[in-house]
Formats: sequence, structure tokens, C-alpha cells
Amino acid sequence: MLKAVFSHGRREDCGMSQWRSGVWEIGLSLAILVIFFMAPATAADPASKYFYDEKGQIVREEVDSTGSGRTDTWITYKDGNPTLQAVDTGKHGKPDTWYHLTPEGKVARAEKDHNGDGKPDVWTTYQQEVPVKAEQDLNFDGTPDRFIYFEKGKPVRAEESVKRDGKITLWLYYDEAGVLIRDEEDTKGIAKPTVFSYFQGGKLTRREEDTKGSGRIDRWSEYDKDERPILRKVDRSGSGQPDLWAYYENGQLIRQEEDALGRGRPNITYFFQAGVLRRREEDTRGVGRVDLIEWYEDGKPVKRQQDSRQQGKVDVVTHFRQGQIERQEVDTKYEGRFDLIRFFEGGRLAKEEYDTNGDGRSDVWAYYDAKGDKILQEEDTEYDGKVHVRFRFEGGRVVS
Repeated sequence: MLKAVFSHGRREDCGMSQWRSGVWEIGLSLAILVIFFMAPATAADPASKYFYDEKGQIVREEVDSTGSGRTDTWITYKDGNPTLQAVDTGKHGKPDTWYHLTPEGKVARAEKDHNGDGKPDVWTTYQQEVPVKAEQDLNFDGTPDRFIYFEKGKPVRAEESVKRDGKITLWLYYDEAGVLIRDEEDTKGIAKPTVFSYFQGGKLTRREEDTKGSGRIDRWSEYDKDERPILRKVDRSGSGQPDLWAYYENGQLIRQEEDALGRGRPNITYFFQAGVLRRREEDTRGVGRVDLIEWYEDGKPVKRQQDSRQQGKVDVVTHFRQGQIERQEVDTKYEGRFDLIRFFEGGRLAKEEYDTNGDGRSDVWAYYDAKGDKILQEEDTEYDGKVHVRFRFEGGRVVS
């Protein structure tokens, strides 16, 4: 029995396509292609029926190879030698595999009908009964979309038209055991690879991508033993060096770092739980010290604290509701206490309260209209909790 097996399958990662292989999976359903060569039945085989021409030469043989009472193999002869063997491997009463034989009875070519429409969609060429090339029609339109090349009976290289339009956009390379070690894919339609994937033991371990089709790699990914991402680096600026680093655990994003200042080191870090953003830290000036921290719920900010003066002390705290700013506390004197409170409505400043003497109580109140212009300011000039002076504004000026 001759058996040729070779496969690869497809999966999605982060929006990108991925191809991997240990044996050759074929067809849109990714069923495994297995081609069997069955030696012609002998005259002593009671399950065979022979048909002869007027000269007494055998021209055809029908074989029930399983003893089921139903023919599953049809052999055509010429000059007493088998030339074609048709086999019903799917037990549906008609051939789905055809073997073209040499005068010596060896397989020269094989054809396989995978979808049961009666037409071959896989063609394999042999030399000395060893496969050297296979072609596969993946969308069953009669035209091959995948080409596999063998050496010593084992696949070493494959090419494929991913869009089934006749243009080769995927190249696969295999080791001596027929296991995929690298594939290259043209995802931009520029007639050259833009995604390079590397495998060990048939599993994806590393990937490099030219996401812009510029001829330069700008994204690098590493994967664990289960083909889940563990690290991804991205060059967004086109400098040739990463400016974004994403870290994963069990395939889920846990931390992302960004170099927003172009200094070759991250100054912003995002922290995730179960793939959801929870906290963001930023060194806004790139001095090596975090001066802004934000907390998130359901992907929206709920709180932010800042060291606006870069002195190592928080002087502004902002609170959000449904992603919109609601209240802000400010240490205007940088004395370790918040003496100014701002209130917002619909994301706009509506009111300010200011403690000018540091007694812990507000003594100045300012009110703003929908345009953000101050319209009223009240002051407790005697610090007794009562309003003693009111200023009314129009167009930014005191009118009364």
C-alpha cells in the first residue's frame, strides 16, 4: 500500500491569518488527504470479476476488496497490464480516487475527488511510486490553488493562492520530516511576502510582519507552546525600532508599553485584567518618573492623579463618571492639600470652590455658563462660612 500524507491548516491570530502543519490537510473543510494504492487483485481472489475482449485478453476487473458484496475497485487493462485503477474510498458506490499506472504496474499519477462531485480536485505525480508534486483545487473550480513539492517522498515546499485567483500569495517550507518550519504570506497583494511565520514541531513560535507593505518589518510576535502570544513589538513610527511592547499571559494581554516621545524607551504603560484595561501610567516628560496615573472601569476612566509640577507629589486628582470628567481636586500651592475643587456638568466646567486660607473650608465660589465663561463669583471675606461679596461677569468682565 502506498500512502502519501502532508498537511497544513489555517487559524486566526489578532486579525492576522496563520498557517501550520504536521500532515497535509486539504480542501475547504481541511480534511486530511490520504491516497491509498491497492495492488490489483489476482485471479485467485474470489471477490474479483474479470472481463475479457474477443481475443481472450483481460480488459477490466471489478473488485470487492472488503467482502461487502459491493464493488469498490475498478481496474482497466491494456495488453494484459493494469493501466488505471479507480477506487471508491468513501463507500458511496462510485470511484473517488484514480491511479494511473505504468506498464510495470507502478503508480505514475493519482487523482482524488474530495468533495464527491465526481471530478478530481487533487492531482499527485509520482516517480518510482514516490510523490514528487501535488496540486490541489481548494474551491473546486477545476483549477489548482495549492502546489506541493516533494523530495524523497516528503514535502519540502508548498505554494498557494490564498484568494483562489491564481496568484501565489503563500509559501510554506518543511523540514526533512515533512513538518512545517516556516511560511511566508503576501497579505498586501504586492507580489512579495509581508508576513513571515516560524514554527518548531509544527507549532508557531515567532512571526515577523511588514504591516504597511513597505519592505520593512514593523511588527514582531513571540508565541508559547500552545501558539498563544506572549510578546508583541511594534514599530509605529517607521524608525526601524519598536515603540510599542505588548505582554501576554495565557494568551491574554496583561501589559502594554509605549514610547510616545520617540526616545527609545517606554514612557506609557497600560495594565489589563482579563484583557480589559484597568490602569494607565505615564511619564509625560520622559524623565524616568511616572507623573500621571489613570484608573479604568469598563474601558472608561474613573480617576486620574497627576504630579503636574514633576516634584514627586500628586497635586491634581480628577474623577470621571461614564468616561466624562465630573470633579477635579487641585493643590494649587503644592502644600500637600487640595484647596481648589472644580465641578463639571456634561464634561464642562460648572463650578469652582477655593480654600484661600487653608482652613479646610471653601471661601470662594465661582460659577460658569454652558460656554465655560464665568458668570458669578462669591467670596467669604471674613472666613465665617457666609458669602460677603458677589461679582457678576459678562464676557469675562465684572459688571456688578
